[in-house]
Parts: sequence; structure tokens; C-alpha cells
Amino acid sequence: MYDINVVAANIRKARIHRGYSQDYLAYRLRISQNAYSKLECGYTKIDLERVMSIADLLEVDLVALLKRDDILEDVALVNSIEMVPTILDVVCRVTGLGFAAVARVTDDRWIACSVRDEIKFGLLPGDELRIETTICNEIRQNGKAVIIDHVDNDEIFRNHPVPAMYGFQSYISIPILRQDGAFFGTLCAIDPQPHKLRDTATVEMFKLFSELISFHLNIVSYPRVKAEKKIADKKIATAIITS
Repeated sequence: MYDINVVAANIRKARIHRGYSQDYLAYRLRISQNAYSKLECGYTKIDLERVMSIADLLEVDLVALLKRDDILEDVALVNSIEMVPTILDVVCRVTGLGFAAVARVTDDRWIACSVRDEIKFGLLPGDELRIETTICNEIRQNGKAVIIDHVDNDEIFRNHPVPAMYGFQSYISIPILRQDGAFFGTLCAIDPQPHKLRDTATVEMFKLFSELISFHLNIVSYPRVKAEKKIADKKIATAIITS
């Protein structure tokens, strides 16, 4: 038996990735937009035949829509850290930037974990951007922060396609590493207007917040890791006893 909330979340993620609107999927499924919206929010039951139809329309594997997404668990993990909304609020107030987020970044995905949006950028927790359309992808590859006061005056990024695509002039993104040094994602912020971000105080503030998020990720994830290890140890012990 599949989890309807997992399926609904996977459908929404796949739809956004394909660039399709809810209206388009509703039309292709021959249901109302309101009915489709309820389906995508997990408010109505989705039978397997309907899931198969949606998988065909989105051109994704059926199993991909049925299985739990581990990265969405990371989104929930970040949102369980009480201080994250405060961090994003402080980032926006201190820098004057209108959008700030904690993003989970992998080699093929960029997903918003927690968001403060004062410029109607339009992303919500759980929403994704195509990884190749983000500067965070470059940060994941080289592990270095990117700070832009004014895109039009920046020698490296004034001709870069990403700022033009999303319409921002100022940008800052700092890597968030797990406690073991593995790359988790970024603490990033943008604004359509230029802002002075390269001063030492601003950069150090972002680094401190990144380290705080990393520290708390370790704290909130430890009980889950410990529980998973206990289950694994029990399976190994059972196998040894019964062999």
C-alpha cells in the first residue's frame, strides 16, 4: 500500500519539474482544476490507475511517484529546526534582500527547505528549481561561497544566464556542510536591486548562520540515525542467530 501524501508530493514535484501547470494536468486528466489541486495536496484518494495515467503524462517512472523521497525528509528536517525562520528573517532585515532560503542541493536537484519571500519570488518549501539553472549548483561543485553586490557591474556574473533568468541584481550563497563535512546545501538570498554584501560583517553573519544550521541538522537527525542503526543491528543479529 502506497502513502497518498508521498504520491501527491511526488506528483507536484514532477509537474513543476516538467514546467506544467495544474490546469494543463487537469485538462489532460479530464477533471476540474479544483479536483486536480485536491489530488496534488493529498486531500483525495488516488487509485493506481490514475497514478499510472499521471506518470505517463509527466513522463516519469511509476515507481518514482510511489516511493518516498528522501530529500523531502531533509526538507522536513530543516523545518524542524525552530531557529531557521528567525535566521531567514534576520538575513532579510540586515541585508535588505527580499528573498532568503535554506536549500538542499544535490548533483541533480535544488529544493527549497525553508523560505522567506518578500519579493513574491514564488517558491515554497518543497518547491524545486532545475539544478542547472542555479548558481548553487556551482557552489556544490567547488564548495565556495558566491557573493554579488551588483550583477551588472560584476565581471564574472554580468553575462551569466542565471541572474537574467530570475531577475536578481544582488546575490549571496554560503555552503551548508554536514558535521562530517559532506555538502548539504546552501543558505542563499537574492534581491532585484543591488545591495552591498561583501562587507566582513555580512559575510561572517552568513557563515555563522550556516554553521548553526549545520550544528542543528546534526542534532535533529541523530535520533533518526540512531533508530535506523538499531533496526539494522537487530536484523544483523537475527540473521546471525538463524543462520
